[in-house]
Order: sequence, then structure tokens, then C-alpha cells
Amino acid sequence: MRLRKRSGPGLSFEAFGVRLQLSYDDPELKPRVDQILPPGWAHCELDSSATSFALRQTGPGEYEVTIAGIPALEHGSLEVALTILDSQMRLVIAANAQDRLFVHAGVVSLEGRALVIPGGSFTGKTTLVEALVRAGATYYSDEYALLDDAGRVHPYPRPLSIRSDDGTAARDRRADLIGRVAGDEQAELATVVMTRYQAGAEWRPRRVSTGRGVLALLANTVPAQDRPEESLRTLRRAVAGATTLEGVRGEAAPAAGALLDELASLAHVDV
Repeated sequence: MRLRKRSGPGLSFEAFGVRLQLSYDDPELKPRVDQILPPGWAHCELDSSATSFALRQTGPGEYEVTIAGIPALEHGSLEVALTILDSQMRLVIAANAQDRLFVHAGVVSLEGRALVIPGGSFTGKTTLVEALVRAGATYYSDEYALLDDAGRVHPYPRPLSIRSDDGTAARDRRADLIGRVAGDEQAELATVVMTRYQAGAEWRPRRVSTGRGVLALLANTVPAQDRPEESLRTLRRAVAGATTLEGVRGEAAPAAGALLDELASLAHVDV
């Protein structure tokens, strides 16, 4: 890949073993750009393996985003441009990380045991994660479950991505603002929750097979198509001792309370 010459400020950084180059043409954008850098990032030397990203102003209030020189957005607001830049950088990292398996999911933990809610954007997992944290769980992520080779769950502590009406993510509701500090230790996967919101529904989940839990996680695993055998092996290890629950839910708070009771019973602790 040919690296484009920077037209302004920028940085080369690494996250989870994946190298990226990010450039932008307005130095005043630095505080906004810093807000979307991924967890665990660190400066690194630029090399040919880095995927290049650029954010440039194209007109009054209009911006473009390019990835490896290819336009991802040509004329959009700054908020939309930052949202696209953020999501695409995270996706490149999730697809190419070698020491962690990235699964689209919400994650909380209690006493070293993790509850994982697989699902993509707009599935309500952030709302349920927030309710779980308010109920006493420790926040790990509302976006990715990170699994190591042994199937243990690691935190991905980004701000809670509460979306605004235009679909962009407002990231000012951090886990520590709703009563708990984000987790920083690995956890054993104890519960997989397969759920979706349905107005007026009562949370009455049923236990399903481990295989269904694996399939739900696999369907949301970012590198599953490129590394299917590795992904399946890690997921099987992760859910080997886990309980898998499936059911529709209504409001998040009642479901969160019941789920936390379930997690507490597995962890043999009181909340």
C-alpha cells in the first residue's frame, strides 16, 4: 500500500498490533480527533503495513474521509465525518488484530465473570449495558467483546455510544459517570444473552444450547469470514462453561436486574 503524503497534522499509531496512519488538515481538529482514537493506542513508527486514513475539509462545514486514498465520505458534516472515521478505524483494527478476537457485543462483568450480549449497531445493546452498569455491574464495552486464545474476555473501555437522532454517536456518557469504573481485568465468560427489544415484552428468557451461543457470537465476530477456524475454536473455548439465554425484552431496567441476579448466582456473590 502506498502511503499518501500528509497534508497537515497527523499521527501514526498502533492498537492491538494493527498500525494506522491518520492525517487531518486543520490543527484545531486535534481535540476532536483525540476523542476517537481507539482504546490502547500508542504512537509508533510509520511503515508500509499501516492503513492510511485522512480527514479533510472540502468546503464550508463539509468534510471528506478517505481510507487508503479511497473516499469513504466526500461531502459531510464534521460529526458525520468523525463518526465514519471512528467506526472505520475500529473496524480495521477489529478485522486485523491477531492476539484478540473482536466480537460485536455489549459486555459487563461481576466478580470476574462476564455477561456478553452479541449484536450489531441499533440492536439496543448499549441501552441494556447502561442499565446493567446502573444495577451494579462493571462496564467492559458496549461495542466489542475481546476474547483471547483461551476464550477469556478483555475490556474495550470506550465511552458508551448513545446515538443521537441523526445516527451519530454521542460519546459523553462514560461508564464512570453512571456509577462504576470501567473494568481493566480479564474475565471468564459466564453468560451469553441473545435478546432484542420488543415494546411491552416481559423478560422471560429460556436457556438454550451452548451451540446456539457459539453461533450467535460467530455471527457477530468481525474476522469470522477471513479466519473461520480460529474464530470458531476461540468461541468454543469461551462458551464451554457458559449459560446461554434467549428471549425478547421490554424496558432495559427489569431485564438488567434479572440478568444481574443470574450472573450473581453464577459468581456466588450478592449485589
